[in-house]
Amino acid sequence: MIIINNGPVSRRNIISISHGTNVEETGKFEEFNQKKVKDSSDIDKITIDSKFVDVHVLASNSSKIQAHFYGEANIDGDVIFDVQVVNRELRITLKFTGICVSGNLNLDVTVPHKMFEMISLKSSSADFTLNEGVQTDYLKIETKSGDLETHATVNNVSISTMSGDIDLYINAEQNVSVEVSTMSGDVSVEFSNIRHVNLSASSMSGKVKNRHNGNRGFTANVNISTMGGDIKIR
Repeated sequence: MIIINNGPVSRRNIISISHGTNVEETGKFEEFNQKKVKDSSDIDKITIDSKFVDVHVLASNSSKIQAHFYGEANIDGDVIFDVQVVNRELRITLKFTGICVSGNLNLDVTVPHKMFEMISLKSSSADFTLNEGVQTDYLKIETKSGDLETHATVNNVSISTMSGDIDLYINAEQNVSVEVSTMSGDVSVEFSNIRHVNLSASSMSGKVKNRHNGNRGFTANVNISTMGGDIKIR
């Protein structure tokens, strides 16, 4: 059974055999294509909880926020896809009660050209992409593993991860604060409209390079720590 916020689910079930082995996968091959839409006028914060499905946050000219879960996978268990508003916070939750053996699943969250107070992303092993046009005062990322790439307009960034590469492209509209803590993975931060970078960076087994050379704009306060991985500022 698939539980998706009481909505209909498009799916096709096929018993899948693992090629190259004599072991039959216990799950069922399923296709997903589900959309949930909310008006953005009463939403200040967005929280996305996706355990291992890759998340893409995109901007559009619509006044609506749309969460689109799609793809296919071999899953043994149930999927819970829930979208609700609580105290002006949009909570998007994607959970699996069983095991996902293999597949290609995505969660696209499309938001209007609006400055949100916060966009928060939580994950175990998903990649995150925030596209150009997305705007938030505070971006908070908590994940165990997974790559992060953002071209969004952000003022304050807090990232905590165990492993995964981090690429931040920030077009500043005011002074910017960036804090990144990771165990392993390269960290690259590129600023636009930043004149000066106050950098505090440490890596036990990687190189630290600050090549930023801005002649106008705001100030960026950057604190990056990693056990293993290169740190690059441009």
